[in-house]
Amino acid sequence: MSEALDAGQRPYAPEGVRATHIVTICSPKGGVGKTTLARSLLVAAAQAGIQSIGLDFDRQGSLRKWAIRRAATRSAFPDQFVSAEVVEADLHDWRGSLRRIKDYDLAIIDTPPSVEEHLPAIQGLCHEAKFVVVPTGYTQDDLDSVVPWMQTVNESGARAAFCLNRANRRTSIFARSRAKLIKVGAVCPVEIPLLEDVHAHADSGLTVLDIAKSRGLEPMEAVWDFVRREVGL
Repeated sequence: MSEALDAGQRPYAPEGVRATHIVTICSPKGGVGKTTLARSLLVAAAQAGIQSIGLDFDRQGSLRKWAIRRAATRSAFPDQFVSAEVVEADLHDWRGSLRRIKDYDLAIIDTPPSVEEHLPAIQGLCHEAKFVVVPTGYTQDDLDSVVPWMQTVNESGARAAFCLNRANRRTSIFARSRAKLIKVGAVCPVEIPLLEDVHAHADSGLTVLDIAKSRGLEPMEAVWDFVRREVGL
């Protein structure tokens, strides 16, 4: 994957995009929590009063569908939950999609797992990002997938970090895998634990950040604090 990157071939920056802080969430591994992280960051940003928008580049549209469910929940409980705006985006016209976000303070970009099939576009989304987050599990299969991808992202010049998801610190493999990741790139200092609460309310368009005393609330807030600091908001 890293051979596909050449500094002279990097995509150009669309006009007006640099004013928006872009966070691109990407990983070649499916099921590592890209969409879960994207919607949590959107909610955290809105709760912090930051004008934000989500761009769903995945053809499955999971982030967009979640936002529709959230809008329905908010219509029933308008004063309880913050708004989270998400629009569909097209990898074939990723530059055009980015031009739509120039009036926002923050854009959270959710990408499909098949990065090899859309390599130039996802490289472009990483290149334009203020910060790139690469969610991952900690099995060897996860590392076989995300380690080469992080090397690719690093070579693009983007600032990036792994975010361990569905983590169980009690396992011996967790510490070993984290150490291997640190050799390749930065790692978010807080991992998202393996908890049912993290996914329990997605059918209503909610996240752990919407539920008081949720077991996943503090770690997700900490991940947001890390990302917010990295992008300078």
